[in-house]
Amino acid sequence: MDAATVRWTAVVRGALGFAALGAGLIHLALAVGAHPGIATGLVTVGALEFLWGVLVVSRPGVPLPRVALGLTLVPTAAWVVLLVVGVDGPRPLPMLAATALGLGVAIGLAAGLRRDPRPEPAHPLVGVAIAGFVVAAVTVPALLATEVTSRLPAPPPHEQPSHG
Repeated sequence: MDAATVRWTAVVRGALGFAALGAGLIHLALAVGAHPGIATGLVTVGALEFLWGVLVVSRPGVPLPRVALGLTLVPTAAWVVLLVVGVDGPRPLPMLAATALGLGVAIGLAAGLRRDPRPEPAHPLVGVAIAGFVVAAVTVPALLATEVTSRLPAPPPHEQPSHG
């Protein structure tokens, strides 16, 4: 495999990394106000996703793709177990968004592991930007639906300028 042929192109690495960062942020935000046991799991998962996402977008390859593939499914499986058992777990909308991002990472990793290496695109910026916009469109509303926003202080009252 020469330098111009890669298993995960810059666009795919950008999408995988952004999705992991988004899922990590959501899991970290869901830890606020959660039961201590659930919060510990959410912080651990969120920190690992965030770290892995940073490594993916900042390095030329995807670190530990097989390990990451397995670990991306852990939060989804844990959430399903919580739902089946009837434990009051994380808020559904943000957890659904984090699950969608995590499953997107898992699908991207599985596809990359099965596919032959391919050449890097000549101009990956558009694809990377689209991946960033899509992940932001999923992540930002999910973050707004967490308990973090209800714990923020109220903004100061807006003062009207006097015309005197």
